[in-house]
Amino acid sequence: MLRKFAVACAVLIAASLLAAGSAWLLVLYGPSAGAIAVGPWRMSAVAGSVDADIYTRARVAITGLFALDAHETIYFEASTDDAGHKLRAGCTYRIDGAALPARWWSVTAYGPDLFLIPNPINRFSFNMGNIGLVDGRFSIVAASTEQAGNWLPTGDRGFRLLVRLYNPQPAAVENPRLIALPSIKAQGGCP
Repeated sequence: MLRKFAVACAVLIAASLLAAGSAWLLVLYGPSAGAIAVGPWRMSAVAGSVDADIYTRARVAITGLFALDAHETIYFEASTDDAGHKLRAGCTYRIDGAALPARWWSVTAYGPDLFLIPNPINRFSFNMGNIGLVDGRFSIVAASTEQAGNWLPTGDRGFRLLVRLYNPQPAAVENPRLIALPSIKAQGGCP
């Protein structure tokens, strides 16, 4: 009898661990409800809205506290470059784009822990107020080592990029797939 109880407890514990682990993986890496892709950039059309499912809500709670509705803010995240290769801290990337359709926008680098990346110049992002557009366009160099121009430090542990569009134009809210988001291209010998 004691042996059956021990086996039942072991099975229950294993099943609980498997369920919790699979839920955790689904929350962090599973498909997002209302997923939209624009090149390497990904977003959830329902994040921050009443239409978000339980997994989207959990993902937002873990990775992006206080996500706003798309009418207030649109969030796009990139963890790969235009060629589909994972963004790596040892590589240099050129991020080229045009002014984005919002009252205010930014491009920010986050570490693998989802926090801003500490760096000697305390630069964590570029935005429409500090980037310096030339003919309506901008260029950022994301790299772990200091670069000339608009250098966005990426640290030495990997990173991801986030574009935020605050108070986006109605057309951007209506169809985020049509937003001309920045390109992300590896420079030099980085695959």
